[in-house]
Amino acid sequence: MGYRMEPAFDTVPDPDVLVIPREAQAAAGLKAFFHMVDEWGLSVDEARRLLGNPSRSRFYDLRAGKPSAVRSLSDDELDRLAYLSGIYAMLNLLYSQDSHDAWLRNESRLPAEAMYRPWGLGSPLGYMLSGKLKALADVYEYLDAERCGA
Repeated sequence: MGYRMEPAFDTVPDPDVLVIPREAQAAAGLKAFFHMVDEWGLSVDEARRLLGNPSRSRFYDLRAGKPSAVRSLSDDELDRLAYLSGIYAMLNLLYSQDSHDAWLRNESRLPAEAMYRPWGLGSPLGYMLSGKLKALADVYEYLDAERCGA
């Protein structure tokens, strides 16, 4: 059985594909996100930046799992949750769990031209904390390439 996140509008539903409702995606993504935040030792402000900088009150509503807050997640926030979940999964595939923090916070001392890193000489976490969705996508794609040996 396959999985599809949202039904396509121009196709007949496939009975062999489980469609995961948007609210369930949001709730699962938030649960994973707050687990990552705790594991990575991020501050509230850092976690808010990764999530797209929601207001503090909305952030705490999301953390509490308030149904109205979960239903209100934007497409951008869902994309962020997906990238962050992917980054977490890639880190688990590539590195031991006790080295995740070191990888996320590692700043390169090599000349910029010595290796390609989308975040340059800073740390991957610092780059992701820029608050841009592209930064999350870049780190995810970098880790995916490392996983595939590309």
